[in-house]
Amino acid sequence: MKKFVLLALASLPLSLLAQGGLPDKPYIYVEGRAEIEKPADMVTLRFDLVARNPDQSKANQEVQAKANKIFALLTERKIAQNDVIAADLKSEPLYEKQEQIGRQEGKIVGYAVTRSFTVKVRDVAAFAKIVDELLAIGGTEFTGIETGLLKEKEVRDQIFEKSLADARERAEKTLNTMSMKIDGVFGVSPVAFPEIRSQIFGQDSTERVIVTGSYISTGDMASSQYRLAPVSVSQRVHVIYLISPAK
Repeated sequence: MKKFVLLALASLPLSLLAQGGLPDKPYIYVEGRAEIEKPADMVTLRFDLVARNPDQSKANQEVQAKANKIFALLTERKIAQNDVIAADLKSEPLYEKQEQIGRQEGKIVGYAVTRSFTVKVRDVAAFAKIVDELLAIGGTEFTGIETGLLKEKEVRDQIFEKSLADARERAEKTLNTMSMKIDGVFGVSPVAFPEIRSQIFGQDSTERVIVTGSYISTGDMASSQYRLAPVSVSQRVHVIYLISPAK
């Protein structure tokens, strides 16, 4: 399953921690966790448009002509211009023979011109047909299909709030057994507090919001059938609570 990482911002400042180090009062350090799984409602297509020709100029002309066809197709399929990235262009020589990877020998026999595309498809039901239509344009080579969420920020906000609630619940359960209570929050962070982490576990650790998703194809490409995996969003939040004896 493919993964990609999205950074989350803490909702509370860490200036107190940065300036004064660890609390000089009794405290409890808690890690809250939460996870949300939602059906994918967006698909990101990544593919290269490649043309090979003995003449570099002709290879470039072929790539640009086919790129225009792709732009026209995406416009016809109501893909917004902001959802299409096609800024990269690469030209590489083709050699007469290649004995091993990374080592070319012999004379140059042609050129390969490549233009990379990243396209967001916000209509999940339409993406399979778009894939077929793109592949029908010769020289299209797919490098990946990734699932995602249209309301990604809202989901990340929800998961952060859930992880904070989980941290509070964990802290209160622990303190109730010790006749202690929470007085306030000293610090909140999506990453571990290194001073505490190193003392307890002997090493630093970095945690982020993790979003995972993938696509699962059924049969060959001609079947035009895909089964999108749900998108799972998980979050860990680290909280330092100031505590005191319960009265």
